[in-house]
Amino acid sequence: MAAPLSEESQMFMNIFNAVGPMDLTLPIEQLRAMYEAGTPSLLGDYKYGGVLKEQTVPAVEDGVPYDIPITILQPQSASGVWNNIMIFFHGGGWVMGSRQSHMRICEMISQECNSVVVNVEYRMGPEKKFPACYTDAEAVVRWALANRQELANNSSAIVGVAGDSAGANMSASVCHLVQGLAYQILIYPSLTLLARTMYQSYEKYGEGYVLSAQLMAWFMQNFLNTKEDAESVLCSPMERKSFKGLPPALFIVSECDPLADQAPEYRKKLETDGVRTEYVLLKGALHGFVTRPGIFKKTNEDMITAIGNFFSKL
Repeated sequence: MAAPLSEESQMFMNIFNAVGPMDLTLPIEQLRAMYEAGTPSLLGDYKYGGVLKEQTVPAVEDGVPYDIPITILQPQSASGVWNNIMIFFHGGGWVMGSRQSHMRICEMISQECNSVVVNVEYRMGPEKKFPACYTDAEAVVRWALANRQELANNSSAIVGVAGDSAGANMSASVCHLVQGLAYQILIYPSLTLLARTMYQSYEKYGEGYVLSAQLMAWFMQNFLNTKEDAESVLCSPMERKSFKGLPPALFIVSECDPLADQAPEYRKKLETDGVRTEYVLLKGALHGFVTRPGIFKKTNEDMITAIGNFFSKL
């Protein structure tokens, strides 16, 4: 039986139902523009007091150099020195979203949790399909680990990863690729692209709760080259055999979300291999709340409180 929506979630569903779901037959450029245009009205009026810096991270793929755009967020600090660097990967099904669509939540986490945030513009499908985004994630993480002094004026600053949905998937995956990360924050994560129908949450919330089965199938069509790509442990870290040595994980899960049941399963695998975890279930919350803090005020406040508490124990 589906759980009742929170007051904030019901408010958003009223707006969503009035507008209607995206017409997925439209060109991808138009859909992306609609996604970005719809975000500002839901952002609220949060004022960031820190500094934003635009930069690129150098990377190489198949011998060809290219640049990955990032925005570095440094919160207000009397000393100008920070102890924490969080690399953030935005959600959007590996097809939509951007640094800009998720900038507000990065600002909120940066300021409220006193953390430098590196907001990443990774490559997406269908222009750059799997595994391009994971190549970008690994490159940025390795760069950040090697450039703590530049990012935080502190060569001893800890470095961790965070993201929502597809970005949480990338965060979980890169922890298997790069050693030395201090934490992973997985917000309503997608952790396997296989056998979704085995999850009760998928059956309960796959229709009528923003993230639909149809939309997820469209994401896969535009992200993966073949159905067999879904078997790769890069995009399905749940399917890995070992989780030993991974950094502590904070799971932040929306209750009314088709992906909700994946986080507890992944958490169990981490804990079985000795990884410390924390789990926060946001009752009545919908998938995608981080891009809508103007409506999901309490939900995002609860998430940021959980992140701050998690940081205090590292």
